[in-house]
Amino acid sequence: MSDTHFEGGCLCGAVRYRATSAPLRGVICHCGLCRRHSGAPALAFVHFPADAFAWLASPPSWYRSSEYAERGFCGVCGSTIGMRESVLADRVQVCIGSLDEPERVGIDDHVWTGSQLPWFEVADALPRFSRSSTAVPSKA
Repeated sequence: MSDTHFEGGCLCGAVRYRATSAPLRGVICHCGLCRRHSGAPALAFVHFPADAFAWLASPPSWYRSSEYAERGFCGVCGSTIGMRESVLADRVQVCIGSLDEPERVGIDDHVWTGSQLPWFEVADALPRFSRSSTAVPSKA
């Protein structure tokens, strides 16, 4: 697989995708909505350019989780797939855990650390933001 070719999908295979560009950024979100969506203490996303991304099988089902964002999941197996925001329409955000090779992408920063669970520590030197990162105009 080339350095700019990434594939992933859900647990049952009903939702599959391909990105043909390097990621724009990676982020670990500590907000309560991401915790509820994933069932995990934090959720890691990778952003790909929308014009280099395609759903190969069924697209995910979408749930409006706030006025700013929708959460994607497989309608068959329930796997967490991603998130989309109208202010970030130039990109597709997928959960790093849905990638076939998640080790190939990196994380740039942590967001919503003001909501981070006190017992969940990630030992890295990445930038941390109490709310959204200054890298994108996210409102979610």
